[in-house]
Amino acid sequence: MKESNYRILVIEEDAALIRKIQQLLTLHHYDVHTSSTAEEGIYICRQYQPDIVVCGVKLRGSSGFHFLMELRNDTSLQHIPFIFISGKEGKEDMRMGMNLGADDFLSRPFKSKELLMSIKSRLTRFTIFNVQQRDKHTTIISVPAIPQEAHHKLSKTEFRVMQMIAEGMSTKEIAQSLNISIKTVENHRHNISKKLNLTGHNSLIKYAIKNLTQQYKILS
Repeated sequence: MKESNYRILVIEEDAALIRKIQQLLTLHHYDVHTSSTAEEGIYICRQYQPDIVVCGVKLRGSSGFHFLMELRNDTSLQHIPFIFISGKEGKEDMRMGMNLGADDFLSRPFKSKELLMSIKSRLTRFTIFNVQQRDKHTTIISVPAIPQEAHHKLSKTEFRVMQMIAEGMSTKEIAQSLNISIKTVENHRHNISKKLNLTGHNSLIKYAIKNLTQQYKILS
């Protein structure tokens, strides 16, 4: 499938940002629909079945979190890959978005290349299909997408810790879940970052979110 066949919904309260993203994606031959409200966004999803959604945390009269919950609770739409964009680099926004089922999270200001790469990655990783062609016997299941470098370099415990990070769990929550000390979790995080050559603030969180997402497969 060529890029020009992909349909993208951009939903955000900031009209200037919508125009900027729309111009960028149109330039790269994507078919772009836009909205500023969750209600209209759901209508567009049901009407046009976008291949991916790019959504702001803040929407007019609502929030991106509310929109994502509606999307994931609708069996005809829950397969759609979802990218959050936020006005600030906040762990709480990132954690909330990933817990609700987002597939990636970009903090503003972000470069055009980052958005394009995220979209291409999501479109490549997910099985894109037309819901209208599914019959009532079709079942959608999700399976973890495991990056090869993480699979080969990390121990089972380290990989489990990274999965929990991708799910939005804090160091304290991971420690309680695994029944280990906070210091041990911190050591695991340090070792994971070192093995994967990750540096910088929140680099491990971003890596986990971008790579340990869910792929969707269709069982007929």
